[in-house]
Amino acid sequence: MIETPYIISIVSKSIANSYKTSNARVTIPLTLKDLITNYELSSDEEEIRADLYEVSPRLINPKRISLIKDFFPIGIDTSSRAVITPTGDIILSAVSISGQGPVELCDWPYLYTPMPYMPKNPAPFIYIASSNIELPSEVGGLIYRTGFLSDVDDVSRLMDYARLRLESWGLLEPSMALGKYYLGIGKKFVVFVDGPIYLLEGKRDDMRYSLMEQRAEAIKTLENVGIPVIGIVKRVERSRLLSMVSELRNSIENCIGNYQGFNDSLIIQKLLYSSCFEESYGKIYVSPKIRLKYNGLEKIAEYILIPSSGYKHNFSQSRLFRLEYTERSYNILKESGMDPIQLLANDSIVRQSLEPLTIAQSDRRSKMITQALKELLVYYIMRYELPLSYDTLREAELQWLKKGT
Repeated sequence: MIETPYIISIVSKSIANSYKTSNARVTIPLTLKDLITNYELSSDEEEIRADLYEVSPRLINPKRISLIKDFFPIGIDTSSRAVITPTGDIILSAVSISGQGPVELCDWPYLYTPMPYMPKNPAPFIYIASSNIELPSEVGGLIYRTGFLSDVDDVSRLMDYARLRLESWGLLEPSMALGKYYLGIGKKFVVFVDGPIYLLEGKRDDMRYSLMEQRAEAIKTLENVGIPVIGIVKRVERSRLLSMVSELRNSIENCIGNYQGFNDSLIIQKLLYSSCFEESYGKIYVSPKIRLKYNGLEKIAEYILIPSSGYKHNFSQSRLFRLEYTERSYNILKESGMDPIQLLANDSIVRQSLEPLTIAQSDRRSKMITQALKELLVYYIMRYELPLSYDTLREAELQWLKKGT
């Protein structure tokens, strides 16, 4: 496997060469428009449908959550950063997988070796949007190329694409190998993914929708060998799933009155302040389970609010998550006598944390890796005395100031 710093040096050298050969346009396989638009898909999209899966909300005393013996979760998270130059945009991405401890199990790209799992067939982690940059064939499988991006929104979308694709690879290759190993030694193994297990939106946005179909297939592959997958969504401020479920309307209105236009976070806060939940202080709130369906994809979602205090509702310090999983993963857990809420608690509050530790560790590592790659690429580009965009240069200068260099 080619070392990561060497790949970054090749990219910077290719950028430098592009200034010498800028009159010769490089043939590229796809443009971003090819990536994000699928003209074969029907324009008649389904709406997301939501119905009640399990009715009753729950309040759980954290002190009564039992420690699961032989439980070993892993957490997957990704990061991406952009380096903008006049000759093209470079997206750097990374995925990290951590186990309970927390302990690092697999990084791609990795900055050092060995690790418990070393990638066999890794996905591309660098995306270059340019018609001028020509790359040597030795890095072809690790770098994905597309045409020039027209605006900042396209850069953001390509960064999303890079993260989602690496996350799907992390589910299929490393998670499968790690899962088979830990199941083989008698561990109760589960995969936590930072964010939704898959997005239920954008059928005509092929960049996302085809990746979501691939993600669904990767999850099915894991489930076929008895590995459940749970998505942990931390950013829920714009979620409005509870108001989509008609079966919940009467019970919510009886507690808080008219909630039209409320997001899920506000609905849950008002419920806990209402007379319907007078004994909720210091307890974990678990919402009813909701089944979501869209264009052949289906998942179950539920909210969990972990309080910061046993004596009051301090929502600024409490943590609200949405858990997502398929019915198949849910059934695997039930057959093993486990519950998604219990698993999350065993990776968080049982270990004196308000967030799952495996996800938090992977989040830090993936961001560290992309930041290191970005700083290295910027260093090489400036060594060649090549220009950078204003934003990229200002960000680099801020990093140098922090480090005192």
